[in-house]
Amino acid sequence: MQSWYSNTQRWDSTGMMEDEDEDYENATPPYRDLPPKPGVLAPPRPPRAGKSPENPPLPPKALAVTALDLPSVSCPSRQSGGDLEPSPFQPSLTRPATPVPWIGAEPRGPRRPRVGRAALLCALAAAALLLSALALALTLTKYQEVVEDLRRATWEQLAWRANVTGMAGLAGLKKDLDGVRADTSQALLELRGLVDCGRVTCPDGWLPFEDKCYFFSSTTASWDEARNFCQESYSHLVIVNSFAEHNFISRAHGSPRVYWLGLSDKDREGEWRWLDGSRVTLSFWDPQEPNNSHEEDCASMNKGGSWNDLSCAKTTYWICERRCSC
Repeated sequence: MQSWYSNTQRWDSTGMMEDEDEDYENATPPYRDLPPKPGVLAPPRPPRAGKSPENPPLPPKALAVTALDLPSVSCPSRQSGGDLEPSPFQPSLTRPATPVPWIGAEPRGPRRPRVGRAALLCALAAAALLLSALALALTLTKYQEVVEDLRRATWEQLAWRANVTGMAGLAGLKKDLDGVRADTSQALLELRGLVDCGRVTCPDGWLPFEDKCYFFSSTTASWDEARNFCQESYSHLVIVNSFAEHNFISRAHGSPRVYWLGLSDKDREGEWRWLDGSRVTLSFWDPQEPNNSHEEDCASMNKGGSWNDLSCAKTTYWICERRCSC
């Protein structure tokens, strides 16, 4: 054993320290006032007088290091930008880190209950859904109104087209056109009569009687075609106003031909009127005539001067009349 002191003190084999000098208390060690050398442990204080010396502490033995006694080492994560010191609060890889109460904790104070917040969100969602439903309902209502307007306009257009292109519409248009043509022809006839008033003779092919001129056709046509021909000649189908005129017409042609008269009941069945709109005051109908057989709406004159009703579509001869008054 190495001596810790000078030759005045040493360790025996039993581990007890024995004094070589009996006068230990009066002896002053030479190193008392000297500081300990660096790197050398300070010697223990000597025991007091009258006390048995105790065993000095043995130097610590080297402990066997095992894998169980090794402390766990946590590797710091590398951070971009340089080697930074690991956070003291970073958890270990092997042991769970002790939670730090002040990290991630919400500030203390009055907290709003979560149930109230959820109820508010539900109320907002319900309000948004209700507004969307109202907007959709308004849009559908407006769409139905537009569709109804379009449907009504379509029906009106179809009805107008049916009135124009249908049989009733065509008949009405034809009637209006005939009225305009009759008025125009009458005005032209009066104007022509005033112009030709100084003339004593009738146009070529016309026969005079009193103050009128008469044209007897040599071809056949329907009642409407004959009326149009007379109008284009500034005249009209003959209108019988007296016995003398009737006798002149019935004798003038001198043939067994049948001629159209300016008389019909096309506007109202059974109500016979002349082209100038006047009623029949003098008639020469055959017995049991007019009978309206096969829609016979137009009047004609036979060879002997008697009248008969025929279908207006039938073709026969006609007589035009024009008047000259001065």
